[in-house]
Amino acid sequence: MKKLLSILIVLSMALAIAACSGSNNGNKPANTGGNTGGDDAAPSNAAAEEGFKDGKYTTPVTLSTVWGLNQNGSVFKEGETIEDNVHTRLIKERLGIDIKYDWVVTNTNDAYKTKLRLMLSSGEEMPDVVVYRGDLETVNMLIDSGQFMPVGDLVDQYANETYKAGLDLDPTIWLPITRDGGKMALPILDYAYNADHVMWIREDWLEKLNLKAPATIDEMETVMDAFVKGDPDGDGSANTLGLATGFKNGFSNWMTDIGFVFGAFGTMPGQWNLSADGKLEHGSINPAAKQALGKLKEWLDKGYISQDSALLDESTGAELFTKGKAGIVFGPNWLPAWPFPDLLNNVPGAKYKAYPVPAGPDGKIGSAGGNPPANGYVFINKNSEHPEAILHYYNWFFDHMANPQPGSEFEKGFAEGYDYATLPDGSITADIAKYPELFPGLKDQTAPPLYYTLTYEGARIPTLYAETHVKLAGGAEPATPYEKQEFNTRLKENTDAMKVVMDQQDIRMKNYYMGPLTETMQSKNELLNKLLNETFSKIIYGQQPVDAFDAMVGNWKKSGGEQIKMEVNEWYNSVK
Repeated sequence: MKKLLSILIVLSMALAIAACSGSNNGNKPANTGGNTGGDDAAPSNAAAEEGFKDGKYTTPVTLSTVWGLNQNGSVFKEGETIEDNVHTRLIKERLGIDIKYDWVVTNTNDAYKTKLRLMLSSGEEMPDVVVYRGDLETVNMLIDSGQFMPVGDLVDQYANETYKAGLDLDPTIWLPITRDGGKMALPILDYAYNADHVMWIREDWLEKLNLKAPATIDEMETVMDAFVKGDPDGDGSANTLGLATGFKNGFSNWMTDIGFVFGAFGTMPGQWNLSADGKLEHGSINPAAKQALGKLKEWLDKGYISQDSALLDESTGAELFTKGKAGIVFGPNWLPAWPFPDLLNNVPGAKYKAYPVPAGPDGKIGSAGGNPPANGYVFINKNSEHPEAILHYYNWFFDHMANPQPGSEFEKGFAEGYDYATLPDGSITADIAKYPELFPGLKDQTAPPLYYTLTYEGARIPTLYAETHVKLAGGAEPATPYEKQEFNTRLKENTDAMKVVMDQQDIRMKNYYMGPLTETMQSKNELLNKLLNETFSKIIYGQQPVDAFDAMVGNWKKSGGEQIKMEVNEWYNSVK
């Protein structure tokens, strides 16, 4: 699913793109990236920067890297490879940067991560830049290798204003990569608010049963009761559910989420929340979690949620909704793109709509989300001759591809015949695989060039997606290429859902711990997580009384949890 959405968003960006707003920082005085609180200062590179004029190195420079080809990003036009393609040629022509790959692997079974970790373990010299998107353990290995420089001064001197504004949107974006005060990698920006949840409801069921959308948990129970007992699907059988759930992988998930129930009482399970005293606490042991578990047990007993919920993951849980068996599901704004088309195929005439997350008995509303808009990191070798080169590269994509204006060079996309095509009637299409006669050498599912840029999708302005959809939801006409592409490719339900998200921004409950595994976590995490998850499930299923929660909290603390809490707060105090 995530790969599919990544491709959809890449295609959307490639045809949408908008504003050439970033400034050219190439003529700034060079004092390349000194130490921002870390131990290793970036080398001075004034002489090299004198060769960067009018947005281009006067004498081409080489930027070495390594790469892992994903299945959907490794299909190139005939005669091209990751080392030689429309992207690498354009970057050399426009910026004077020659991208060289020390090695390339097909990223099957995490081959890229494995090869990186082997290099780090053996102390091999790393290339100029290493890009990584994945687990924090590998991120920490890269930082701890000592081969990469702090980037704070580089950002200050060379990042354009668009990139800086994206970084400033959420200062916690730096937390996972901060060591001794030094910012140890460049965050790769992603769209903000895109993982925040809304409440999706079968609108046709509401209409049939003459119900209004619930604004509180109490009202939601009334709706769920009607969905269970009122035969909303009209088949004459009592076979419908109120809420689609699946908590096999946890109790606060990206879809089929039940975290909102915990949020209604003031906590979020499975993460470290910021408490009123400014310290981090584990949301699963907060007393509010006990209230939420009691509520979930009540819902299971009344048939509002599936008896199989503990066996279902996010996708199989969502099938309860897309197969027409459940009337409510919680998830992101983009579910109309996937998997909701399955609902329309399975239940012709079905309608759905996004609503705000409901409030608890004391007016509290909480939903998982709000995490920093980063989706990977770029590490810069402290021995690189041109550590600023990757920022010039990233700036270029912000300036030209992230949001270009009407009439700009990249208004239609990255390159004709790659991510878009002009048809004989003058119209533009992104589905160029349908027209092989117009573009010889084109393979089916050729990856758009933005897909294999060093920053994965070229560049994304974090606020652009949300701001665009709020504007469109308000009835404004799309004006820029990006706005037109979103308007033409997204369903109205998707756009309206994004406005719901933005109207409810203050309900988001972040996970504030994004550091490496602490010493105690390494030996106790598995045991403690098993204790939490098993107790939660047993309480929900009535195998243990709700009061078993109190004994579980005591066991969690004395089995290493209290020590982990101390270590987590030591980390937080060192980086906040």
